[in-house]
Amino acid sequence: MKSLFSLLLIVGLSAAQPLGQAAPHLFVVNKAADSVSVVNATTPRVESTIAVGRNPHELAVAPNGLKLYVPDVADNSVSVIDLRTYSHTKEILHPNFNSPHGVAFTPDSQRVLVTSEGSHKIFVLDAASDLILRVIETPESGTHMATTNKAGTWAYFTNRESNTVSFMDLSNYRIVANVPVGRGAEGFALSPDEKEIWVGNRSDATISVINVARRNAIAKLPAGSNPIRLAFAPDGKHVLVSDSASGNVDVYDVQTRKKIQSVAVGSNPGGVVVSSDGKRAFVACQGANEIRVIDMQTWKVTDKIAVGENPDGLAYQ
Repeated sequence: MKSLFSLLLIVGLSAAQPLGQAAPHLFVVNKAADSVSVVNATTPRVESTIAVGRNPHELAVAPNGLKLYVPDVADNSVSVIDLRTYSHTKEILHPNFNSPHGVAFTPDSQRVLVTSEGSHKIFVLDAASDLILRVIETPESGTHMATTNKAGTWAYFTNRESNTVSFMDLSNYRIVANVPVGRGAEGFALSPDEKEIWVGNRSDATISVINVARRNAIAKLPAGSNPIRLAFAPDGKHVLVSDSASGNVDVYDVQTRKKIQSVAVGSNPGGVVVSSDGKRAFVACQGANEIRVIDMQTWKVTDKIAVGENPDGLAYQ
């Protein structure tokens, strides 16, 4: 009787939990393969490949680990993946989806923010029903990437044609500020203490630093010729910036705002994320169809993971 009870308990727990939660996972969009690679970050090797819509660029994992949202740029849709089964369960459509690109969950896993770059709109989706809750007009052009703060009270967006970063109050979905930065503002990252946002300005080879409380840019740093994506280390001491032109990931000291290292990773690096323990960084090398793994102590590439064609957006959980 005891053995039967134990077996039922194990089965019940397994059914309630997403797949693959025993180990952290890396999720990779493969732009030219129209797929997402699921990588066991401990091994690290690909465990599954999931087909999505055409030309996905970015993705976001629900903090509760149940779903993955993938904007499909060429299909003007958003693919929904159930992480309990690793299956593509739905494609969300809307007449005003025009090159949907950036995507971010709120920390409670209840809402998803999606940018529609070609229509001057930001969409709010209900993550339980996969339905669109609200469509927000924005005066900015080229709204590209999205992120939220830890409390789920604010969302931030880069506008690569308007050269600004938008601040949205999530209590009423109002954009309260559009902070001027450099030209071609695209990749960005919110610091772990949420005091600063670092922005890669692709068209003028700089990085802007925004003071979140004051809502203005307080510094502009020299960067490589094409700073495309950024990621903070969990302790907030370093920022990693992928430079797709040089094939490097540049490492900045946050306190001094100086570049302290350049790590050669390979052809056309794009998406970059750091593991939750701060020991490794993962970089999507689009020209090599690989993820390069960087040791955060030695700043050396320690592994290569073959994924799909033209990998770009990454998520780690």
